[in-house]
Amino acid sequence: MSILNIGLIGFSGRLGAHILDHLIDAQNQDKLHLVILHRENSDLSKLPPHVEIETRLIQLDERGVEVTKKAVEDLDVVISSVWYAGIPSQVYLIDALASSSRIKLFIPSDYGLSWTNEELDNSALEFGHIKVKSKVIEKKANELNVPIVNVRVGCFDQTFFPGEVIGLDAQTNKIRFYRETALKYQVRITTLDYLGYALTQLSLDPSRIAGKTITLYDIALTGQEIVDVLTVIHGSPTEVAKFTEEEYQRDLKDFSGSIGAGVKKRWVENDWRVGEKVEIEGYTHVSFEDITRKWLSSVST
Repeated sequence: MSILNIGLIGFSGRLGAHILDHLIDAQNQDKLHLVILHRENSDLSKLPPHVEIETRLIQLDERGVEVTKKAVEDLDVVISSVWYAGIPSQVYLIDALASSSRIKLFIPSDYGLSWTNEELDNSALEFGHIKVKSKVIEKKANELNVPIVNVRVGCFDQTFFPGEVIGLDAQTNKIRFYRETALKYQVRITTLDYLGYALTQLSLDPSRIAGKTITLYDIALTGQEIVDVLTVIHGSPTEVAKFTEEEYQRDLKDFSGSIGAGVKKRWVENDWRVGEKVEIEGYTHVSFEDITRKWLSSVST
C-alpha cells in the first residue's frame, strides 16, 4: 500500500514546530511523505538541516489559487498550523483543495474551544478570527466538499502555567478559582507535543476523523489535584484565592481574556461542549507534576 502525502502549513510556529517533529519521525519510519507548503517569504532555513523534506510554494490570496492548486494536487492530507492572523487566508487553500481528486482530509488551524453562538457574538473574539473559522471556513469547506475535521483542545500547557488563562501562579504557589466547583471538576490541558503527535497519527488514517469534531487533550485533573501537586512541589500549602465575577466580566472584553473566560466557564460548569475525545495510542504521557517541575525549572534558569 502506498504511503500518504501529507502537507504542513506553518511549520515554524509554536505549534507547527511540534507537528513538524512528529511528521519527520513518521516519514523516517516510511509511514508518510512530508511536504512543507510555504509562502514566498517563509524562512526555510528554519527547517531541520540534514533532513530530506520536500517544499512547495503556495500563495494564499485571490491571485495565487492556481499556484496553490498545483502544490496540493497530489496531497492526501493537509495540516494547517497558521497563527491567528493567517486563519482567514485558509479560504483560498480550500478553493485549491476543492480541485483535488485525491484530498482525504484538511485540518484547519484554530485549535481551541467549542464556542457557542452567543460567545462567538462577542466582538473580542474577532481579533483572533475565531468567528471566521467557525462561520466562514467550515461553511466554505462543506460547500466545496472538502473533507475537514474540527479539532478542539483544552488549555495549552504553554499558557496554563504562566497563569494567563486559569489564574495559576506556579512559581509563587498560588492559584485563583473562578468558582468553588473548580476544585471538584477537571480542567483539560493539551500539551503541544501531544497535539503534534496526535495530529500526525490521525493523519495516517484520515477517514477515522473526516467530517467530525474531535477533542484532543492529554491531561485532565481537578482543581484540588492541582493544589495537591503544587503543595508537594513547594513543600508548603498552596494559597487559594477567588477569581471574582467582576474580573470574569472584564476579561470578556478582550481577546486573551475571553479565551481564559471560556476555559474557566467550561471548567466550573464541567461542560466542554461538543467534541468526541479521540484516544491516541503510542504516546508516552508525562504527569502533571513532572510537567510543572519542568516548567518551573525553565523559568528559574
